[in-house]
Amino acid sequence: MKNREDLIYDLIFSEKLDFYINISDYIENIYKYETFIKEIKDILKKSKVSIIKEGVELNPTTAMWILKVKK
Repeated sequence: MKNREDLIYDLIFSEKLDFYINISDYIENIYKYETFIKEIKDILKKSKVSIIKEGVELNPTTAMWILKVKK
């Protein structure tokens, strides 16, 4: 499992604006991906990071969250 705090740090402070996040790297049950996304969105909102574009690609083994942010 990857560290969720590292992901949040990258989303807020890195120079990158486009992210491809494999949700199965951060949670064990990929069927709870909506909860994970909501938690991250709440943190980004508090940090004044806007999501410009997002999408989720699902398959039986993983969920990919694709997003573009504005800082």
